[in-house]
Amino acid sequence: MMIETNSAEETHSFGEKLGKAAKPGQIYTLNGDLGVGKTVLTQGFAKGLGITEAVNSPTFTIIQEYTEGRLPFYHFDVYRIGDIEEMDTFIRQINSWIDSVDIFSEEYKDCSRTIEMGLRCINWIKTLEIFEKDYTFDKEFKTKIFKSLKQQCDVLLEVYDDFRILSNWGVLQNCGLITFAFYYHLTDTDYFSIPLKRLKHQCAIQILPDGVHWEQSPMYQNEVLNCILEVAINFKKYKFSIPPFLKRTISKIGYSNMAMKKPSHTQPMQGDSDYTDLRDIITRCAAILKDGTLKSAGYSEIDFESIWELDEESIKNYPSIPTNYPKYPSMALEESGNFFLRNSFHEDGNYLWFNCGAIGSGHGHANLLHFDLNYQGEDFLIDSGRYTYVEENPVRVELKNCYAHNTTIVDDEMFSKFKGAWGIVEAALPLNNYYKFNKNFDYVEGAHLGYLNLPNPVIPMRKIFYLKPKLWIIVDQFNTSGEHKYSQFFNLDDKITPTIENNSVTLQGKNTLFMKWSDKLDIDIKDIQISKEYNKLQPSKRITTNFLNSGATTIITVISPKDFELEKIQVRRGNDDLVEENESKAIKISLDNDEIIFFNSTKEINNQKKTYKLNDTLFYGKTAFFLNGKLRVLKY
Repeated sequence: MMIETNSAEETHSFGEKLGKAAKPGQIYTLNGDLGVGKTVLTQGFAKGLGITEAVNSPTFTIIQEYTEGRLPFYHFDVYRIGDIEEMDTFIRQINSWIDSVDIFSEEYKDCSRTIEMGLRCINWIKTLEIFEKDYTFDKEFKTKIFKSLKQQCDVLLEVYDDFRILSNWGVLQNCGLITFAFYYHLTDTDYFSIPLKRLKHQCAIQILPDGVHWEQSPMYQNEVLNCILEVAINFKKYKFSIPPFLKRTISKIGYSNMAMKKPSHTQPMQGDSDYTDLRDIITRCAAILKDGTLKSAGYSEIDFESIWELDEESIKNYPSIPTNYPKYPSMALEESGNFFLRNSFHEDGNYLWFNCGAIGSGHGHANLLHFDLNYQGEDFLIDSGRYTYVEENPVRVELKNCYAHNTTIVDDEMFSKFKGAWGIVEAALPLNNYYKFNKNFDYVEGAHLGYLNLPNPVIPMRKIFYLKPKLWIIVDQFNTSGEHKYSQFFNLDDKITPTIENNSVTLQGKNTLFMKWSDKLDIDIKDIQISKEYNKLQPSKRITTNFLNSGATTIITVISPKDFELEKIQVRRGNDDLVEENESKAIKISLDNDEIIFFNSTKEINNQKKTYKLNDTLFYGKTAFFLNGKLRVLKY
């Protein structure tokens, strides 16, 4: 007989019927992939037996026992139990490493880096914990592995300097020490107290007030967070109270991850970062803190990866945490200079990330004034990624440079310059971050001082206006008195196809976006390579525009999923005198049934000329817009 269920409710109901009919000694086997409904069926079965307590997957514990129903109920997970050869392989590999490697020998210097030893402590011990649920190691092997780990931990205690205090290396080594101390019950020794004190200091100085790690790379930010979560989970696992500083740090970084997470659930490829899903690590944050807002950005149920990381209590309690979406979808991480403009947190929402912050460490790229754009869950404009850390590889340097980011340059000069895979020769100074967010529109602006060294200096500024849900206006403003060549770069996701027509570009993926400009530009499309995963490249496209002009210059780019009409309109003063374009520029956009007028000024308003006139309306301000005749000033 075959019975088919078509919903979780039907599966649960069928399980309940089985539970009501169950007899002592019966064994039921469930065979299926992750997510097909085995746990839901089991929950129904338990209900049929009269069990009222929460029933969860026993993947973490191998077996769950329930005795309150009319029959005792034992729920096994045999997924993890494999052949004895798995443990033999582990023992063989560990023995080989210990017998072969002298961490004090120059020959094995790469094995004795503190970051490697910290990770080794974590991974060896986690593997031991997993195997020890099913197997018993002999005393000789346990002694051998303890002596090796202790030797490495002695080095980790001794080698600690300014570099490690401020880098993810130091966090990893302290996490390794704390993991060692918990597992071997050494929490009353220096193996525990010293790294915990160090870690508290690191959390205070490495994590900015907005929750972003100072290196400005989500990949390494989350490597740090993984370590901090590891420590917090060990506190719970070994029946210790989690220190408040750990909870605060997990919350700060967790919320910054929620802010940066795209509708596609991935992190932006800022700095040395890959195209990585953020839900698992946010889920662990939510589980540890019992935070329903963080849960809204994670998984609704504990994911398979997190089962192996979390403690049993956190796994059991996770379903009962209520899911709460933040009241306001757009978020400003001011200290790090990262701004996230949204219309919602849903998978079909729109998302723009704007960066105007410090370059961070050697993991940083020349991404000042860069923005990512995701429309209805689909990536259109992206950061090009990192590719590799190989010093002599030219692609590594290319992907760090300005043109690999959606930003601007002046006179073909890079505003930040690099040497090799890691060296920063010159880093432009960001300034003038300002934002205004509400439910109908978002506005953000930033600038930098990367071109003060030119014979005729230029200060680039970018202003981004998002009229929710369907229109983005990007204003590139260059304050100078000389003549310069200005270039814009727009790097596309590999699934997007661009087409040039007149002074516009159509971007075609699953969805369509239209790009148009306020002025006639030279527009070109170039074949490039992007890297979403370390050591992997894939072909994509880059749109480049060039514009030659004298004096203060403004280029306005408009993007929308609906085709629209765009025209420049004249700006006047209150006395009806015309205003020159090097002082102010205005455009009119006809989109659906709406008329949008956008205005930008490059200068402070002085000499008693305090008002501008547009749409027969006098107003005061540097940046403003009209929506169907109604004025709103964005920046005074």
